[in-house]
Amino acid sequence: MNADGLSDFLVRFALRLVVRPLFRVRILGKEHIPRDGPALLVSNHLTYLDGFLIGSCLQPVVRFLVWKPYYDHKLLTWGFRLAKAIPIRTRPHGAAEAIGRARAELARGHVICIFAEGSISRTGDLLPFQRGLEAIVRGLDVPVIPVRLDGLWESVFSFQGGRFFGKRPRTLRHPVVVSFGAPMAASCTAQEVRQAVQRLGLGGRSGRR
Repeated sequence: MNADGLSDFLVRFALRLVVRPLFRVRILGKEHIPRDGPALLVSNHLTYLDGFLIGSCLQPVVRFLVWKPYYDHKLLTWGFRLAKAIPIRTRPHGAAEAIGRARAELARGHVICIFAEGSISRTGDLLPFQRGLEAIVRGLDVPVIPVRLDGLWESVFSFQGGRFFGKRPRTLRHPVVVSFGAPMAASCTAQEVRQAVQRLGLGGRSGRR
C-alpha cells in the first residue's frame, strides 16, 4: 500500500470510528456516485458531524471544503490535512482560492463535497444555496450529486433547542438517512440543486422527518 492508499485507509477508518457509535445510518442512492472519476456532492447542513456522515458512506475519500478557522483547530487540523480537505480562507479572495483548488481536484478525478447553504441551519429548514457550486463546476464535465441528510435535526448534535452542545441524547445510535440523488449536469444552477436536495429523502424537508 502506497502513502496515498494508507492515508485514505486511515481517513475511512477514522470516519467510521466516529460515526458508528453515534448513528444508525441508512444510505439511499449510493449507486449514483461514480465508481471512477470526479463528482461534486452538494449537501444540506445540520450539524458539525455532517462531513463525517457523508464521508463514512463512500469508498473514495471525499474532499470537503472547510472554513479555515475550523481547519486550523488544534484538535482537528491533522484530520483535515490527512483527508485533504480544502480550507476556505477568511482573507479577501479566499473563497475564489478554494473554488480554484476544488476545480483542480475535480480535474484530477476526485470527489468534492460542499455545504452550499454556507452555514449550519438553525431551524432545520433548508437555507438558500450560494452560487459557489456553479463556479466550481463551470466548464467541467463533472456530475453534480445532490445529497440530503435526514433525521439529524432531532439529534443531540443539531441546533434544536437553541444550542449545539450540552444536550442529553434521546437514544443511542440516532437513526439518520443519507440520500444521494441522481446526477445533474454541470450547467445546473444553485437553485435547481437546492430543489433536488429538497425533493430527496423523507417528508420533503431538509432536516426534519
